[in-house]
Amino acid sequence: MKPHFCSILPVPDLLKVKELLVVQPHPDDMEIGAGATIARLIESGTRVTCLTVTDGSVGTTDAAVSQDDLSVIRRSETERSADIIGIENLIWLDFADGGILPLEIIRSEMTGFIRRLKPEAVMVCDPWLPYEAHSDHVRTGLAAAEAVLLAHMPHFCPADLQDGLSPHAVEMIIFYYTAYPNTFIDVTATWDKKIAAIDCHASQFPAGQGDKLKQYLRAKAQEQAQDQDGELVEALKVLSPGHLHIFEHAWQC
Repeated sequence: MKPHFCSILPVPDLLKVKELLVVQPHPDDMEIGAGATIARLIESGTRVTCLTVTDGSVGTTDAAVSQDDLSVIRRSETERSADIIGIENLIWLDFADGGILPLEIIRSEMTGFIRRLKPEAVMVCDPWLPYEAHSDHVRTGLAAAEAVLLAHMPHFCPADLQDGLSPHAVEMIIFYYTAYPNTFIDVTATWDKKIAAIDCHASQFPAGQGDKLKQYLRAKAQEQAQDQDGELVEALKVLSPGHLHIFEHAWQC
């Protein structure tokens, strides 16, 4: 049972979003984390832009592949995957994969794109996932959350205003890879698109590894469908910007 505090700031309705900015730390994160939900939204008329923070140049166990070549491969894989899901607009920040992402810099970049694109919602990996060891995920999630919180304030990243942009208030943030979901999306009809999109990222999955990932994702989607509508469900954490600052019960809402 949710604490009564959560009724003060209701959870926004994800399925009403018509303009969505999806942020991923690496190529393939959006598909694994919420590919079927994104596909469902696009089928219902939502316009989706995907922003990829890193170049994906570390994601291999094959020493024979150079980082430059891998970056090109992963961009091509993402383009094919986006076609399957229905995403037409791709943005690349091209920060080094597997390094120490400069949180303040990527936060400023994200703020600029929020003010330029004016999305109703931003989707990103949950930086508060327990045991998440990859700093690219943590820093990307934190930067996006802070950009969502502050993008409507004119004195935050004021250089944007000098470039002709204006402050923009995002209505909600959506976290994938979350341990505290509060929104369960029936994705039975778009599950095949998610799997086909993941299959585009062949560089990431040595023999058998991709199959194990897909088995895990399906088992999780079936478990999350218990007491929900649909056979397969993606579970997400949806919050308003107000939940992101000194709201101690946000994890329970």
